[in-house]
Amino acid sequence: MSLVTRRHIFASAASATMISAVSAPALSASGDALTAEDRIAIAEAISGIGLYADLREWGRVKSYFAALVTTDYTSLFGGEVAISDRDALIAQWQGLLPGFDATQHLITNITVDGGDNNAVARSHVRATHWIGARFWTVGASYLHRLVRTPEGWRVNAISIRPLYEEGDRAVLAAAADRANAKAK
Repeated sequence: MSLVTRRHIFASAASATMISAVSAPALSASGDALTAEDRIAIAEAISGIGLYADLREWGRVKSYFAALVTTDYTSLFGGEVAISDRDALIAQWQGLLPGFDATQHLITNITVDGGDNNAVARSHVRATHWIGARFWTVGASYLHRLVRTPEGWRVNAISIRPLYEEGDRAVLAAAADRANAKAK
């Protein structure tokens, strides 16, 4: 695929994401619909979490979360729904993601509903995790719940529903071991 074709595909995907985030109709029980600025800020928070986690810019990741965050990864990993403060959640990610050579969370098709001080964003994600030639990719749908704070829109809940997996899931354990070894 040529560089021009890749750029065209990226530009088209980015435009579609922003159009969907801005133009989706709001569902508001109270009548105060979300503004275009709200929708853009919400889409930025959703995509920013993935981007800055991939870049390991943890302060920027933290800036998109509310003080308490509910995470539901049960359909992907089992276990229980968790409620933690944002620092603990980011520490958990810091204990795994640096063990990979690279990660890439491609988040698309963001739609936003809500009003007043609450919103729900739905999106697709294709998250790939590499160590050398080994990789694990999960394609899934995300549901993010957000709350308006004085600092702006902040994510207070994330759930993921897997659609497919590719590669070797065991790369997760290898990354955890590598991150653990780096931390010592």
